[in-house]
Amino acid sequence: MTQTIPASPVAAVALILSVPLTFALFSAFRPYRAAFISLLVALLALPVGYGWEARGLTYLDKETIPLLSAIAACVLTAPAEFRHLRLRGPTVWLLLALAAGCLMTAFTNSDAHSVGRTVLQGLTLWDGVGLLRAIAFPMLLPYLLGRMLVRDVAQLEYLLRPLVLGFLVYSLPMLWEIRMSPQLHTIVYGYFPLSFAQQTRAGGFRPVVFVGHGLPLAILTSFAVLANAMLWQRRRRIQGLPPALVSAYLGGIIVLCKTLSAMLYGAVGTALMFFCSPKTQLRISVAIACLALGYPLLRTVDLFPTGLLTKASDAASKDRSDSLAFRFANEDVLLKHAWERPLFGWGGYGRNRVFDEEGIDVSVPDGLWIILVGQIGIVGFVGVFGLMLLPILQCRRAVANLKSTSDRRLLSSFALLIALNWADSLPNALSGGELMVFATGALSGVVATYRGPRPMRREPKKPAVPAAPVH
Repeated sequence: MTQTIPASPVAAVALILSVPLTFALFSAFRPYRAAFISLLVALLALPVGYGWEARGLTYLDKETIPLLSAIAACVLTAPAEFRHLRLRGPTVWLLLALAAGCLMTAFTNSDAHSVGRTVLQGLTLWDGVGLLRAIAFPMLLPYLLGRMLVRDVAQLEYLLRPLVLGFLVYSLPMLWEIRMSPQLHTIVYGYFPLSFAQQTRAGGFRPVVFVGHGLPLAILTSFAVLANAMLWQRRRRIQGLPPALVSAYLGGIIVLCKTLSAMLYGAVGTALMFFCSPKTQLRISVAIACLALGYPLLRTVDLFPTGLLTKASDAASKDRSDSLAFRFANEDVLLKHAWERPLFGWGGYGRNRVFDEEGIDVSVPDGLWIILVGQIGIVGFVGVFGLMLLPILQCRRAVANLKSTSDRRLLSSFALLIALNWADSLPNALSGGELMVFATGALSGVVATYRGPRPMRREPKKPAVPAAPVH
């Protein structure tokens, strides 16, 4: 059931003010930093679920308004940056496949779909354009923006700094909600965006603040811990604070968030960054990327250890185990329906969902992968996840071309962070939001800069032919 968001003048004013704030950031910082900070502020401070429908374009809310403002600011203040987009090779082919796949989804779903008393309308060509537009705003545009603006490995460090500092500040309202319950969104904006019951766990509360749900907030906090670990290795401090203290403090916040996956990302990711070489980190990142790309196939042939993971989760918490089992059960039902139209999916209007004989929707598509496979098929899934994971697969040569050990470690650790983000997006539908999609594009831009052409084979020098004597 869709929740009705009440009218909120404060929410409307906050969204409107985000536009001049974005332009102010572009006047104060380099474009890549301004864009990243604007997306970070929007994620952490703007209201969830509130906005306005722009017919034929998109829904204008905390995700789209700052993004469009950042693009407009680039056009007006730094138009030369658009020369650096440099789309070529597999990136272009994946984008074209994704666009063609969305149109083919509409073409192959022009028929009405009837389930019991429920009749779901067929798709038109304009619906195919709508599917592509629905992917473009949360994923393609921030990815391309990050790829265009970030081109140097040193710039990655200046993305990590505001992420860590932002969560150090954000930890204060998080601690308040852990003690008092998630109330700040209601106090400031006048409504609570999602289910309040989902934020209770282990006899306490998970903080939500203005992110909308406790799970993505915990995941993002773990990414801030990993960002601090990268800065720590480069001997950088945030506001003069010892890096060990920052990691311990934010790690404690993650524990209080009561989210097991976030604890694992923070602890295991930090250990890998400190104790593994750049080459090993890249191998692990590639393995995670390949697992994410192959996940639909593994689930289809029942090779993914769902039962083992459920039992392991049961040892930590019965609630977590039940939640994980529920997710896997829903994936099985939705996947069976999706494979009836495997290449291009079922399209929109709820056609990707499962209904009982009464025509009642009995499915809950949580994970990004099952949403993509169900709506735009395996072609759409490969287009999205292939585009996002491609810079990880291409990262090895870029790391090898870096002369500084510190830079090699930073780039490989950043790739690990991106790999964890997209692995988490399989069950959790893009916890990191547009911010982490921008970071993925940033990795792609840096990899494109440092990969360089393949080294040419050197032919053995032939002995010089003595010159003929001159008579």
